[in-house]
Amino acid sequence: MGFDCFLLWFNHLQKEAPIMPKHPFYKYSFFILLIVDIAYALGLIIANSAPLTGGSALAATVWFITFYWVPVWSAAAVIFYLRNKHINKTALEWLIAVVFMALGNVLTDVLLTLLFDGHKSMGIFVVFNGLLWGSCIYLTSIFIESKKRVTAEKHALKQAQLATLRYQLNPHFMFNSLNTISAYIHTKPDLADEVLHELADILRYSLDTAEQQQIPLQQELTIIEKYLNIEKARFGDKLKVNYHIPNTLKNKTLPPLLIQPIIENAIKHNAKQTSLTLNITLSELSNGVKIVISDNGKGFTDDVLKCGYGKGIGMKNIMLRVNQLGQSKVLLSNDNGAVVTLELAL
Repeated sequence: MGFDCFLLWFNHLQKEAPIMPKHPFYKYSFFILLIVDIAYALGLIIANSAPLTGGSALAATVWFITFYWVPVWSAAAVIFYLRNKHINKTALEWLIAVVFMALGNVLTDVLLTLLFDGHKSMGIFVVFNGLLWGSCIYLTSIFIESKKRVTAEKHALKQAQLATLRYQLNPHFMFNSLNTISAYIHTKPDLADEVLHELADILRYSLDTAEQQQIPLQQELTIIEKYLNIEKARFGDKLKVNYHIPNTLKNKTLPPLLIQPIIENAIKHNAKQTSLTLNITLSELSNGVKIVISDNGKGFTDDVLKCGYGKGIGMKNIMLRVNQLGQSKVLLSNDNGAVVTLELAL
C-alpha cells in the first residue's frame, strides 16, 4: 500500500512538471543507488560470513526499492516541482530529502518485518537513518549541481570572450580593405569592383561562421586567397605568397579567421618594402596541426617578442583566441623576417 502511494505521488508530480523526467538526475541516480545498495548488501554478507541466498537478495531488493530508489526519486520530483514553481529554498529541499528518506526507511522496516520472521524493528533509528542518508544524498547532489553550474558558466564566458574577439578583428580587416578599394575606385573601377566583391565574400564568410567553433581548413584557405587577392590588387607583383600545405591536412578543422589576421599583420608592417614574400606552411601534430607563417620583412621588435604582441589589436587577439583553445600556443620569432607559429590542439 505504501509503495503504491509513493508511485501515485510521483506520477502526479510528473504530470504537474513534465520537464522533470528529462532531468539527468534520474538516469544517473538510479545506477548510483543500485551500486550503493549492492555494495552495502555484499558488505553485510562478507562481514557476517553469511552465504548469498534468495532471502538476502530479496532483502537487498526491498532496501533498494523502498529505501533508496522510490524515496530519492520522490524527493527529487517534489524538489524539481518546487523549483519549477520558482521556490528555491535549500533548507526546505534538505527537509524534503530527509523526510522522504525517513518515510522510506519506515516502509522498508515494515516490509522486512512482514517478509522475515527474524527481522527486528529499527524503531526510532529510522529517523536517524533518514537524517543521515537524506543529508548525504541531498548535499552530494547540491555539490554536483554547483560544480556543473560553474563549468557551464565558465563555458558561456569563454564563448562570449571568443565572440568578442572575433568581432574586434573584423572591423580592423574591413578598414584596410576599404582603403584598398578607395585607392582604385577612380583610376581602375573594374579592379575596384572585383575587390569589392572579394570583400563582400569575406564579410559574408565572417557572418556565416560567427556561430561555428571549427571550420574546414580548405574553407579557410579559400577566404585567405580572397583576402590576398585584395592585397595583390593594392601591391601588385611586389607581394608573393608560397603555400606548403599537404593535401591530407585540408580536411582538418580549425577556428575561423585565425590565419588571416596574421597575414594581414605581416603585410601591414612591411607595406613599404619593394617586395614581400609570405610563406604559409602547415604540418600535422600528434594532437592537432602546426601553422607557420613567415615573411622576409623587418621582423618583430624585441618588445613584441617579449610581450607576444604590439600596440595593435590583431596579434593580441590572436594570442587570446588561441589561449582559449587549451593546450595551444602562439610562438613569435625572427628568421630573416617575422615568423608566427601556431600549435593548435584540435
